[in-house]
Parts: sequence; C-alpha cells; structure tokens
Amino acid sequence: MSAVREERYVDLKKLCDKIAPEMFETLSWILLMNIDLIPKDDIDINPNLQFSHLMMIDEFAEAKELGKKVADSTNPISKHYKRMFEQDPKLEKTKQIADGFFTLAKRRLEIIERLGIRQD
Repeated sequence: MSAVREERYVDLKKLCDKIAPEMFETLSWILLMNIDLIPKDDIDINPNLQFSHLMMIDEFAEAKELGKKVADSTNPISKHYKRMFEQDPKLEKTKQIADGFFTLAKRRLEIIERLGIRQD
C-alpha cells in the first residue's frame, strides 16, 4: 500500500532528499509537475516545458542536448540549467529524480492511450 501511495503523491523534495538533496532548489525551477496536461503546442514553443516533457518520455539524450542549449542561452531560467549541469554534469541524478517525479504523469498517459482519449 505504501508504494501505491508514494506513486500517487509525488514529492520532488522527498525524491531529491533520497537521491541528491542539493539539487532540490535547482530542479524545482526546471521539472514541471503535470507536464502531461499541457497542450503539445505550448510545450513546443517553450524550452523549459520541452525539457521536462523529454525527461518524462525518456528522451534523455535530447533533453540533455536541449538543457545545454538553455544553459548557454540568455533565457532567464538558464542560470538554473547551468547550476543543474554543475551539480550533475552527466544528468544521472537528474534522470533518476525525473523518473520518479514523472511516474504519475506516465501512468495518466498510459490510461489515456488505453482508453483512446485524445488530447488536443
């Protein structure tokens, strides 16, 4: 029962505390809860939304490449991406945290697909 409860109530702070406590402040600016509920058109035009979406759908190499572009840009959020790469250059901890963080979103997407519900 406790595993189910943990999957239903994802807490970024608890995930970071287990894996890399120093990353909570940084990742709280980067990873977005409920990214699966945001329309695709909005995701496509926003690099931060794209990064979270790519991490959620396990497109890790693409997310890392996009993250580096954002870190090297003048985007106001770039400082958080720079810090993320300083704290986790290979993004191994970030991926581990993101996998847990997006568990609920992935489950919702599976249900939507199984039921044939379209998201526009």
